[in-house]
Amino acid sequence: MKKLALILSLLYWNIGLAQDGYYGRPSSYPPNEFKINTAYNFDYKMTGIMTYRGQRHPFVFYVNSADGSLGVKDDDMAFMLARPVASGGEKFNFAVLFPDEGTRIYATMDDPEDGPKKICVTSKRSLSAPALQLEFAQAETFHRFMQNATKTSAGNHPAFGPQILYTGEMNGQTFKVTISKGSAPVKITPAHVGYLCGVFADDDRRKNRYITKFEMSNGVEVEMQDFTPVNFIWSASGYEEIMPPSTYNVESMANNQDRLNEISENMARITRSMDYSNPDAVEMSSLKMMIETQRFNAIKSGHPERQISEADAGVLINRKARIIDKRKECERLREMGDTSGEAACERQLSQMESEFEELQRRYLGLHY
Repeated sequence: MKKLALILSLLYWNIGLAQDGYYGRPSSYPPNEFKINTAYNFDYKMTGIMTYRGQRHPFVFYVNSADGSLGVKDDDMAFMLARPVASGGEKFNFAVLFPDEGTRIYATMDDPEDGPKKICVTSKRSLSAPALQLEFAQAETFHRFMQNATKTSAGNHPAFGPQILYTGEMNGQTFKVTISKGSAPVKITPAHVGYLCGVFADDDRRKNRYITKFEMSNGVEVEMQDFTPVNFIWSASGYEEIMPPSTYNVESMANNQDRLNEISENMARITRSMDYSNPDAVEMSSLKMMIETQRFNAIKSGHPERQISEADAGVLINRKARIIDKRKECERLREMGDTSGEAACERQLSQMESEFEELQRRYLGLHY
């Protein structure tokens, strides 16, 4: 009998059906609650690089293996994933992205009457799981992709070992998904946790596996460097939920229709002229879009008088241009090998960026 069990075990292993002790076993970690004032718990930390529009962005996501929710502390990454629900000028504190519920963004705003105020903006859109992620999080879709994809060796990952590259089509777009050969020693309740990369349940091989790299033909790329256990808790106590910018004041919008048309035209012009191959131009265009967004949000929330003025907008744009020039100066000094000059330049740059951030909070904050 023992010999038969051994033979069956080896057979299952060879055809990829051996369970790894984690597959099919739900996480025992407590799931997060979709509440305003609560303590958010995460048991894994996912680090890596996201490439978007030619720019590389390091990221750190905190992952809850029981519900797939993600915690984000980095302001830049939160802006890319979730800030469309906020104005872009408040002091960002934390974002929690729920695959099925929506997104909560926690920030501190400067209230004109009460001073600093801890606020929470909620979006019912599931920004943590865009259409692409939702499709790949569904076992059937991912299974179909893997079955039809071309499979090649992808070498060894320093953290996850041997890998296989799956290249295939979905919805008319080519995807390259790199997956670990070995199992991921992680218990998960959803079919997938993480952001495109992460851990998923492979029903064919009956084991959980790491998705280490996710590439799309449009240039978006997510590469996971590590996925490690943590016990990270972030407290959301003392925050007040405010009206999201998606709530419209019909009277205000009717009374300011010409101004809204002007703002809309400005936004369209910024979008048309944006040069995605030039990171500096993208940075400046993004600031101009934030300015127009603040004006739009002020009107639609019923406070057109709180739109940023042309003078204040000019101050922000000029400060940003000086920062970009200073950054180039520091780069030139680095290439020349001028260590002391570069150090002085970096100190000046840091001071300029700090002053700019303060002005941005003042002019573009949630003052409506």
